[in-house]
Amino acid sequence: MTHVQEEQVRHSTRKVLPRPAPGFASTAIFFETLAKQEKRDSGRRQRLLEVAGLYFALARIIPGMPDGYKNSAAGLPLTRAQRWHARAEECHTLADCYTDQTCRDQLRRLAQDYERMAAAAE
Repeated sequence: MTHVQEEQVRHSTRKVLPRPAPGFASTAIFFETLAKQEKRDSGRRQRLLEVAGLYFALARIIPGMPDGYKNSAAGLPLTRAQRWHARAEECHTLADCYTDQTCRDQLRRLAQDYERMAAAAE
């Protein structure tokens, strides 16, 4: 069996987990998973854990996305820095959707963290 065939067999035997509902909790889990996978850069791991913590805090305040929120995956940014900038912009936009000041403040802090991550990636 060739290396490619082995990889195909391995890939086909993986369990496909159901995709979590969009929201702050699923995003927190995503960043927590990224942090656990980061082995080389402890600073990046810490920043990812801080981002996950902010999303978990937001999930406790607001369990679901606001009415009318549409997540468009069209035109995804290509570089890591572009992705972080796009997430920062998304957080600023979401902050404007909420009236709860705590939620708005946490989203703005999260946006600042994304901007710092983008600057570090550039």
